[in-house]
Amino acid sequence: MNVTEAISYIEATHKFGTRLGLDSMRLLLNAMDNPQDKLKFIHIAGTNGKGSTSTMIATVLKTAGYNTGLFTSPFLEAFNERIQLNNEPIDDDSLVAATTFVKERIEVLLEQGEPHPTEFEMVTAVGLQYFYEKQVDFVVLEVGMGGRLDATNIIKDPLAVVIMGISNDHTDYLGNTLAEIAYEKAAIIKEGSDVVVYPQDPEALKVILDFAESKNANTVLVNPDDISILSHTTHNQTLKYRGDHLYLDGFSLKLLGDHQSLNCLTALE
Repeated sequence: MNVTEAISYIEATHKFGTRLGLDSMRLLLNAMDNPQDKLKFIHIAGTNGKGSTSTMIATVLKTAGYNTGLFTSPFLEAFNERIQLNNEPIDDDSLVAATTFVKERIEVLLEQGEPHPTEFEMVTAVGLQYFYEKQVDFVVLEVGMGGRLDATNIIKDPLAVVIMGISNDHTDYLGNTLAEIAYEKAAIIKEGSDVVVYPQDPEALKVILDFAESKNANTVLVNPDDISILSHTTHNQTLKYRGDHLYLDGFSLKLLGDHQSLNCLTALE
């Protein structure tokens, strides 16, 4: 199998559609000896800002000297961008090796009469196997859709959970109200989790805080007053951050806009 064949194999499973639930993912990862149980995660859900915030968190960890994995859903130019190590896309050889490993386990499951994993389940499994093989210190793991029944929610005990801004999305799967959607996304919070919550609509915020309380989570609410834009150009903006334990004056962010400064603030929290 070469890299083109590996990507084609994964993308061909798009025909199996979207199937929310963890049963299939649990079967697959059990067959892989559960690489996720040997990794440390920062788990990120939300409607808006997941991608840029995930990348910022991964960059901070890498800069601090940690071997850091990043799993994100969309890609701009190449499939490999979905699975990154220290801000570099997975190399072709590693993608082929991890895909082959996963494919062999799937074939055994199919022989046992189990359903074929979806495309997203397969990509998630490939990413987890790669991160395990590379012995990463941390994985920044972005939810695909929702949270409660998303394949990424197979992880048991994340180091931290981040809930980004929530609005109406995927209503055919997640619910018709903001409260229903917020519940699906908040459900990645585990018992005793440390949770960072991006500024929210009051309806969504109440659901998130109630769920966090039910899990005895330690919750930090992002305060927009903790960050300010000092200046900006067409290429970057200069920010000042004043947190409870850290003060940064005059650092540069290459992403523009108030929303990106808030994403940066969330990553720093």
